[in-house]
Parts: sequence; structure tokens; C-alpha cells
Amino acid sequence: MAIGIDWGGTNIKGAVVDGANVRASASVDTRVDAGPAAVLDDIAALVKQLEAKPESVGIAIPGEVRDDGCCWRLPNVPGFEDVNIAGELEKRLGCPVGVENDATAAALAERLYGWGNTYRSFLLVTLGTGIGGGVVLDGHVRRGASGFAGEIGHVMVNSAPDAWECGCGKRGCMEAYAGKAGLLRRYSEFGLIAENVKQIAQAEGEASDAVFQQLGESLGTGLAQINNVLDLDAFVFTGGVSGSFERFEPHLRRALKARAFAPPLAELPLQLSKLGNQAGVIGAAHLPAGSGAGPGHEIQF
Repeated sequence: MAIGIDWGGTNIKGAVVDGANVRASASVDTRVDAGPAAVLDDIAALVKQLEAKPESVGIAIPGEVRDDGCCWRLPNVPGFEDVNIAGELEKRLGCPVGVENDATAAALAERLYGWGNTYRSFLLVTLGTGIGGGVVLDGHVRRGASGFAGEIGHVMVNSAPDAWECGCGKRGCMEAYAGKAGLLRRYSEFGLIAENVKQIAQAEGEASDAVFQQLGESLGTGLAQINNVLDLDAFVFTGGVSGSFERFEPHLRRALKARAFAPPLAELPLQLSKLGNQAGVIGAAHLPAGSGAGPGHEIQF
């Protein structure tokens, strides 16, 4: 059994994982403004809560790992530029640590234990604080030449000069409209306030419907561009917001049909992850020790 950590912009989940099974789990809030040292201390404490002397740990991070093992950026958790997350955690834990982008780690789990047994090529789409993607092509999880494969949240869906600004600093990104901040912003345009998307999903009425219409249209616009290039077998959705799939799926499908180059590119299956919100920790637990610390276009497993 291994320890997997799924580090999100809102909370950090940890689990003892045996194959596709979660044997024990725990979580802590992500202290976004506490600084790298404090957040890494929180992760180390979470690991030790699950296993006093872990043999190895895998960390799925909400950002990218460069070839030198250092974090490039965590858009929703400031201060981690150039931090060697694996190295810092190895000092705290005394065991090997693998680090990978969270959506890529979730795609690894889905490839091993989920829809990867049905589809050879798919995009795993994570819906939460941000929007992420994990790419599986011909049965292989692709991390890209520089570790940035699957950054679908930053596909442009609005090119207007006044397009909403994204956490990455650019305007018009899919994440700016389909991520948590954009959805809460849309809700506030109706004079309403919510702390999270779950509250909006539980609400009834025009405002709630408009939020999920924006989510579906933004996703469909961006995903159509991606499928025009890759011609995938399926899109697979995970993350907390995917629990409201039935609210945004019709809008997503309609936008796919409007934007896809040819009808077959808009008619691919739209599936919910077979692993649900456990995909991140399961994938993290199966990361090879030392992953994310050197060049490689795909994850070996």
C-alpha cells in the first residue's frame, strides 16, 4: 500500500491506497496564503497522520513540475515558483516522494482502474477550484516534453478585450469562466452570494441555471478546440463540480456541436470518472518515486 496526496486549491486530501482501493483517508484545508514552508509542513503532518513511517509518497499538485524537479507555478497557491516540492517533502518525511500535476495523476488512475479499460485515448477533465486536464493517448499517460501537457484550463474561450482575467494572468481562459471564481462571479451578477459551487447547485432558479449554462458553454467551447486536434475516444470528468454534471452537460454538448469541425468530433462519449473524487489520491499513490524530477514525455507504469 502507498500514500497518495491530492493537493487542491481548497483542501489537501491524503489516503492509504491499495490498488484502486482507499483504505484510510484524511484531509486538511489548503492554507493558500500561509507560504510554501507552512503548506509543506501541513502535507508532511497529513502523511504522518496516515502512516508514521511511510515507504514512499506520491503528491498530485495543482500546477506543473519542470524537468529539474522544481515547481513552475501553482496558479491558485502563490509562492511555489522554483520550489522543489519533492525534495522539501523528502527532508520532512525521510522517504522517496513523487510529484506530478494533479490532473495527470488522476488520468493515471483512470487509465489503470477506470475508463482506460474501455478507451485507449481520452482527456481527463478536472473541475474544481481550477480546470485541469490529463491526457491519455493510445494507452499512455502523456506529461509532455516539459511536463505541461493537459493545461486545458488556459485554452482561450473568449477573445474580447474585456474578457475575464484568469488566475494565470491572461484573459479569456476556460478556467476564468468555468473555474470556481468565475462561477461565483456569474452568480454574483444576480445579486446573490455563494461560498462554493455546491451551494449554487443546491439552489433553484435563474441564477443557478445561468451559472451552469456558463460552465457548460465554456467547457464545450474549449473542449471542441482540443478534440478538433486530437479526435479522442472520450472526455472523462472528475472533481467536485462534476457532481453537477446533469446541470451543465446539455450546454456542454450543444457548445461542442457548435464548435467542432465535424459532427463525429462533437459526438464522443462524455463520462464521469469511475473513480470519482478519489482519482487524484489513487493516481498520486501510483506515481513512480522520483516522478516529475526529470525529462519524460509519458509516465511509465
